[in-house]
Amino acid sequence: MKLKLSINNSISALFSVAILVLTYYSLAFYALAVLLLIIILYLGKEKFIIPLIIIVFLVLVSDFTESYRNYINGFLILLLCYFFAKNYKNSSNIFGLIPKEIIYFIMITFFSMLISSVFSKDISYTLLITSRQMLFFVLVYIFFFFLHEKNLMIHYINSLLIVGLILGIVILFEVSTKGIIAFSIQNNAFNQFGGLYSNPNALGLLLTVIIPLLLGKIFFNQKEKVIFQRLYYTLLAFFFIILFLTNSRASIGAVIISITYITWKIKPKVLKYIAVIFVVLVLIVVSLPVMSNYLSIYFRVERIFENTRTYIWDMSFEIIQNNLWVGVGPELFGSHIFKHLPVMLGSFEAHQIWWAKSGTSHNFFLFKFAETGLLGLISSIWLFVLFFKIALTAERKTKNIDANYYKLTICIGSIGAGLLGRSFLESTGLISNGWITRDLPFWIAFIILIHIHNKFSFNEIK
Repeated sequence: MKLKLSINNSISALFSVAILVLTYYSLAFYALAVLLLIIILYLGKEKFIIPLIIIVFLVLVSDFTESYRNYINGFLILLLCYFFAKNYKNSSNIFGLIPKEIIYFIMITFFSMLISSVFSKDISYTLLITSRQMLFFVLVYIFFFFLHEKNLMIHYINSLLIVGLILGIVILFEVSTKGIIAFSIQNNAFNQFGGLYSNPNALGLLLTVIIPLLLGKIFFNQKEKVIFQRLYYTLLAFFFIILFLTNSRASIGAVIISITYITWKIKPKVLKYIAVIFVVLVLIVVSLPVMSNYLSIYFRVERIFENTRTYIWDMSFEIIQNNLWVGVGPELFGSHIFKHLPVMLGSFEAHQIWWAKSGTSHNFFLFKFAETGLLGLISSIWLFVLFFKIALTAERKTKNIDANYYKLTICIGSIGAGLLGRSFLESTGLISNGWITRDLPFWIAFIILIHIHNKFSFNEIK
């Protein structure tokens, strides 16, 4: 057993080093592909391969490997389907463990995209996007299948933590080249770092899922040796540093909401002291002009109410007014930008709007409403209703039975709370038309939550 663990740890370390090499030498991709194939042929164990696929999805399928992205995705999807087909015949009825509300939600999401596609100006493209979203749900189901069949809950959490560690190390390399203080005198602003992701908000999004999961792992493994507990806290501090370097205000706000949610659920009395400390810190910052100036620059206070988002929100409302029932079609928001441009064509603001259009409406609910109409808006709201319904039910079922699972459930529930707050400023990370690197972390956390809900509902505690 120890030998097997040693082999797995060695391979994980070797894989991580290969990822770092890939960051600076793209030709190393081929060597990494060969290494991955050798690992698969050598081990062939789903408990190692499936979490490894999650890592590759979130690390290699990034903006850095854009030219290889389709090949990597295709390889991973085929690999995942192979292991699924290999295990499905001898498995129990996993499909029956999916809450019916989730199935109804997926059906509504599908029909909202399908109807919108039929009435769009580019039917073939929008149907392709719809198919991609449905393929994403199939992949989530396969991950849920292995989560139940192979009991991979901790493996899934660890895989996301490894992803955060790898991307964080890449960020540190990036910081070392731009300057440790991470401040641009020329732009009078803090640099934003995204590492393998060209958009720092994407890394911030990942951390909004990873940080609460790490807190849940700390609670879940309270009886582990002190050295492991110290390692977890060190990793937590590391993630907060990386979050700071991303300078993603929406993600920082989401993490604050998540931590507040956890504290409110587990130690409600502590919130009073946190509130007092927060007020004192605010007073100190206000009384120190230098500190106040740095914080206002970091959070870009002058751009909170006058930035690209407000223009995109205005355009979103106009698009919704003209396409209330069925929307413009999945992923066609960008093609309607210049029809509703609120600034002069060719201006700096117009350039910023075009650069930021990948974020669609920069509001999850406006995004679904504008692209897939009223039915899309309903599905976007229903997603959070389902999430919190399952989270609160799981909390109730675990509270008086298993304190570790109870706290882990709260931490996963806090992810939904954080992303709910973030969804008013960003549109990705939940249902982004099948965008794996953006949506997969949330859905991994969601299926873990469903797994815990089912585990205690059917008295499967071992």
